[in-house]
Amino acid sequence: MKMLVFDMDGTIANLYGVDGWLDDLIAKNERPYAVAEPLYDMDTLAFVLEVLKGLGWTIAVTSWLAKNSTDEYDEKVKKAKIEWLKKYEFPYDILNIVPYGTDKSSVTARYGGYQILLDDEEKNLKDWKNGLTIDANRDILNMLLKMIDKEV
Repeated sequence: MKMLVFDMDGTIANLYGVDGWLDDLIAKNERPYAVAEPLYDMDTLAFVLEVLKGLGWTIAVTSWLAKNSTDEYDEKVKKAKIEWLKKYEFPYDILNIVPYGTDKSSVTARYGGYQILLDDEEKNLKDWKNGLTIDANRDILNMLLKMIDKEV
């Protein structure tokens, strides 16, 4: 199996660009997760991911819940993230929404195969044990297009 593992916040969703995002998270308001704008043209990104899926890649999303959360707030955040992915028609095969700080390698290791993590957090990139990483602070769309070129 070949798998691309996407983070959401700061990777495909511009959570940190939402006015008042931190105050909302501290107040246990899921609004920033629901209203964040995409960081890429989602039609283009979805097309590229569908091409990669046709080349045998599985698309996973592994995203953290909010820090210092409650069970009730976790459920609201999960719902907001799922709705965001539906709204923008992000073509994922596997979805993992996990507690803040969870080692993402341990979450996706059970799927096996060759995995590439796309994430904006330096610690997640350094701690990744399941293959390569792509720093989402760079142009991930261009990197995905290069992957297609190498595969065809």
